[in-house]
Amino acid sequence: MIAIVRKELKEYLLKPGSISWGFVFPVVFTFSFIVRLGSVDQVAPGMVAIASLFGTTSFVSSSIIFERRLRTIERLLLAPLSYGEIVLGKILVGTIFGSIVSLTTLALLLWFMVYPVWNWPLTLLAILLSGFAFSALGVYISLKVRNPINVMTWLNVLRLPMIFTSSALVSFGLFPNWFLAVGLLTPMTYAVESIRYGMLYYTDAIPPVTAFLATIALGLLFTLLATRALKNLY
Repeated sequence: MIAIVRKELKEYLLKPGSISWGFVFPVVFTFSFIVRLGSVDQVAPGMVAIASLFGTTSFVSSSIIFERRLRTIERLLLAPLSYGEIVLGKILVGTIFGSIVSLTTLALLLWFMVYPVWNWPLTLLAILLSGFAFSALGVYISLKVRNPINVMTWLNVLRLPMIFTSSALVSFGLFPNWFLAVGLLTPMTYAVESIRYGMLYYTDAIPPVTAFLATIALGLLFTLLATRALKNLY
């Protein structure tokens, strides 16, 4: 798996899809809120989660799209690795890249936040777990979609609604109760809540333990689904 991580970082770190959707978009999105709001404490956890979502999914999807189109992914299948190990290698490198983007976003936000980060170890753990869950989701979608050209389209169909149906930008308290039920269906909600607890010592609608455990469970679920998708594809 370590060899997969090295290969992925070397070959796909500077790909246009990884840079534009994985790094430029989250940073520009964050800057727009900084310019608009000035004080960004309330939306900072959401910005970090959005950076994680786009950073992880864009990186893993870019690598898998290229490998599927060029059929180089079949070389991995010839290596002495199980399907699960291949998937975990892809997820791990996506988690690393997404965490870098998230921490870059957080460093930018810290200049404009009124309050300091409440608990750095919990915040870092939340970022890693969120990156793991989002990376696993990105790998699953990239392997599940039959035509690799359509992967980014499907990812955006999922990512953009996830932003606006979670509490990344606006508190659930400002919406009717049924909207919370919708928010509980998206992984983004649990990622935002866990990061918010680590940064600001409160959650919007979900207990912190539930948020952390749900993020772990979703990551494991998407990992299993991605492994099955790889088996079905090859």
